[in-house]
Amino acid sequence: MKKLVYIFLGLCLVFGCTDDTIPPIDVGNPNAVYTLELDFSDEFPVGHNLGLNYYNDITVGVIDYSENSVKLLTASGTSSYVLVGNSLDNLSSKNQVAAPIQNTYYSNYVGLGQLIKDDNGTIYSVFHSEQHDGTQCPGNVQGFYASLGLATSSDNGQSFQLSDSVLIENTYATNYDNGQCDGGLGEPSITFSKDSTKVFVYYGDHNRDGRGVNICMSMFNVNANHVPDFDNPYYLDSDNSFTNEVIRSKEVVVGMGNSDAIFPHVTYNSFSDSYIMVYSENNYGEFLNGATNPSASGIYYKQSDDGINWDSPATQLITDWSIPWSFDSHSFSWHPNLIYNNENQTEGYLIFSKASSLQEGHKMWAVKFNIVAN
Repeated sequence: MKKLVYIFLGLCLVFGCTDDTIPPIDVGNPNAVYTLELDFSDEFPVGHNLGLNYYNDITVGVIDYSENSVKLLTASGTSSYVLVGNSLDNLSSKNQVAAPIQNTYYSNYVGLGQLIKDDNGTIYSVFHSEQHDGTQCPGNVQGFYASLGLATSSDNGQSFQLSDSVLIENTYATNYDNGQCDGGLGEPSITFSKDSTKVFVYYGDHNRDGRGVNICMSMFNVNANHVPDFDNPYYLDSDNSFTNEVIRSKEVVVGMGNSDAIFPHVTYNSFSDSYIMVYSENNYGEFLNGATNPSASGIYYKQSDDGINWDSPATQLITDWSIPWSFDSHSFSWHPNLIYNNENQTEGYLIFSKASSLQEGHKMWAVKFNIVAN
């Protein structure tokens, strides 16, 4: 398997989300080792002038990205927004495109993010939704049951239509008590397969019941007219085969030790001819054992040839707390994203959200990267 080696300069805050509308190119050197080099002299805040906080609170979707126009989709607070400007460091306006609606599966939170487009220009974003149950999570965050819905737009992100029912079925009911403040399926990532015949959706399974909170996946076929068939989900079974029977999908990335693998972001990278996943390791063992500073918690990287088998070694990219365990006593870095800004996907910006403490909220930042073939 080709390996993508990450070289970090100074403080390492790296995450990943990509524009899945960029067409694939021919792979130049299948035997090359690929190095991602970060330039922290080109780190800057993203959209801090827009009056938003608690963002990006999910993945980031790229609607448009050109020399003089940037249009992003992400969540802030409990709602979703399109952010617009003439460059990533000069976003000038925001437009709310989705908000919670009572008596729905997104009654308390609706978070649109990473997206794909079909040949007709229709946008599809699998979103994270929440119903709150009155419980309390660490950091004074409200407890929730998460579900995955589908948002579509036929006007290039000016408006979105949300599905009436969940996109991926959970085998555990809303009232299932797992003994924790969080449950359900959430924090999704969506990408086309290498040949664009399938859509892969990755997500966190919060149900527990013999598992941690780890990353699972489902699949949708793409019809002959190049439109995804989101009416028929397929679930990954224990043999790494997809079935249309509603089952609890197999975990594809599992936390190491006393840790959960959460917040996936996956894209197919044409330059390295591999699928790239960035995600968080939430090492709850460190916090529960009284560690002042994390060592195993943070942002990690994995690589896959097929998007299903993620057996490459995990590489830690950044060391920081992955969730706000408290309201005011520690920093955290989460929700990794990667935006490519050229056709052959060799460079772009690493996008992430960070804060010194949850008390101040959390906001989006960007760092320049280059991928080099050695």
